[in-house]
Amino acid sequence: MKGGWKGRVLRVDLSNRSVNVLDISHYIPHYIGGKGFATKVAWDFLDGDVAEYDPENLLVFMTGPLTGTLAPTSGRGLICSVSPRVYPKPWYTRSNVGGFWAPELKYAGYDGLIVTGRSENPVYLFIRDGDVSLHDARDLWGTGTIATQRILKEIHGPKAQVLCIGPAGENRVRFSTIQHNLSNAAGQTGFGGVMGSKNLKAVVIRGSGGVEIADPPRFLDRCLYTEELVRNGPNIYHMVSPKMSSPDKMVCSAACPCNCEAFARKNFTAKFGPGRLTMLDHCMYPMHGWDRTEYKRQEAPEYRTEGVPPLGDCLDVQYCVEDLGLSIWDFYNFYPWFEVFVRNGIVSVGDLALDIEEPSFWFDFFHRIARREGVCDIFAEGVRRSADRLPDLGVSPEHFDELRKIAIFQQPGYGFPAHRDGRSAESQPSPLWMFSMLHWAFDTRDPMSSHHQTSFLEFIFPPHHGFMNPVADVSREKMNRTYERLLGMKDVLDEGFEPMEEKVRFAIWHQHRSCIKDSLLLCDWIFPRTFASYESQAGIDGADELSGDIDLEAKLFSPATGVEMDSEDLERCGERIYNLERALHIRNYGRNRRTDESIEWLFELPEKSDGTKLDKPLFDRIVDLYYDCRGWPGGRPSEDTLRRLGMNDVLRALYG
Repeated sequence: MKGGWKGRVLRVDLSNRSVNVLDISHYIPHYIGGKGFATKVAWDFLDGDVAEYDPENLLVFMTGPLTGTLAPTSGRGLICSVSPRVYPKPWYTRSNVGGFWAPELKYAGYDGLIVTGRSENPVYLFIRDGDVSLHDARDLWGTGTIATQRILKEIHGPKAQVLCIGPAGENRVRFSTIQHNLSNAAGQTGFGGVMGSKNLKAVVIRGSGGVEIADPPRFLDRCLYTEELVRNGPNIYHMVSPKMSSPDKMVCSAACPCNCEAFARKNFTAKFGPGRLTMLDHCMYPMHGWDRTEYKRQEAPEYRTEGVPPLGDCLDVQYCVEDLGLSIWDFYNFYPWFEVFVRNGIVSVGDLALDIEEPSFWFDFFHRIARREGVCDIFAEGVRRSADRLPDLGVSPEHFDELRKIAIFQQPGYGFPAHRDGRSAESQPSPLWMFSMLHWAFDTRDPMSSHHQTSFLEFIFPPHHGFMNPVADVSREKMNRTYERLLGMKDVLDEGFEPMEEKVRFAIWHQHRSCIKDSLLLCDWIFPRTFASYESQAGIDGADELSGDIDLEAKLFSPATGVEMDSEDLERCGERIYNLERALHIRNYGRNRRTDESIEWLFELPEKSDGTKLDKPLFDRIVDLYYDCRGWPGGRPSEDTLRRLGMNDVLRALYG
């Protein structure tokens, strides 16, 4: 076995309490790790008729070849399954999770874990190196995620790493999470409900091994080189930023040296109970300040445009949401949706009074959702599915159209909350939303867990539409020169849709890089390192172009594993993984052009900051060009494409 990988995946069947080790060495190196390995597992073992809560559903926890090493930001892991969130019919997708559990799984001797079946009673899984056992969890059932982790660490030691669900997952809430540490979570995909359906309360991991490195001196040198380039923090909008974090910032994942956005909010006095609270604010603090409901253009639904959601100073609500095992993103859908209820004179729904400006309402609302109490049994299905049940909510038919329209606007793609689409969510001035549109159209979930590097560009070219004060000021011309040097794409950031083929290929390049990041596994906020960092704005102003080093992934991968690959080789792997996921969705779910077009209506609405939009003929032209660039005639990978990528098993399955 080469360095980096273990070549072994643990497989646990909860129905018959069996434990086996699956040899996946034949996946190496073609599918890299992480997303690649998980998608290949799904291709090999997941049938298309398996529903989200069936015992046969796979719950896959996967690491990458850099996991457990010194490679900067390599502490992340991936969880994959059939997602209860996906609308209208659940399908297989992924969730990228930070923290410290993935390195621990590698130290225990495994590249991944596959859980199938359903236990008769609640259990938790304990992995200690080669010893794997199931323990009774009936006393933990109903316990919050924070207390569950504390109890299991008291039993198995403070260094044990715990992934667990709260009451929401136990009760199969469709936006329930798998939690780890304070604020690391498989958040939007509803995988907590999959764990709950299996009667699996937690996975506890303790490993005493290590990770073999093929060429330690060269790998260490590459790690130090990479650390110097990434320490100032997220790529693009931290181009000018200190390389050292302030004391109130925390590391959200193992092996991360970066000055990032993870803030510790410590010792806050609880408002809805005794005691003091400490939470990690990664993503959540800025989200309190976004006006995610703002959309003032005439062509789109009209709803709240002033103020911000009322949770910014209420840590209790964030604490309770994470402790219950729920996705906080859904607050940002329920809030504007309920605001329209109230504006139309609907001040209560069933046994729920809509006091939406009071933090206490949200505190109680999420507790009732987690336990599916009263009318919240419907709301536990999420905004999109709840909108299909307005008669069951007692809403008058005269309000159906508006409430359904706004629910769809809030969750426009496959039932996932809007995210960096330039309409309901963050501004994405032209041409950035074109890239986001392509990511949304062809992904299997909200794609922005893996595509921040295109959407974050709004922060550095004027006018700055992002929620932050700009820390860099860069002209489009200078960024175009950067992409021309790095990718040979000269005018990719010009406003509008042309040059169209260049922009389509730019989106495809990022999709392949997304697969690479999610397979190695590395942080999406940091990689690829498209732009360099600077000591000051003057340094940016004096540079002709701003190239970083987009070969960092390959420079880390080769000495770690002993498999010599350059960026072009890795990108071919990324293309292979993207095509495998597409083939899986064609085989299992009948994915086709009609599915890809389901997001098109949103982008007929004007972008919220500059008004750019498209129409159906223009969208069709973009999709035709995308299919052509990918080698997907009609939306299906061609025989030539699959043969070129060495995917003969997939070719036989799709073409006989």
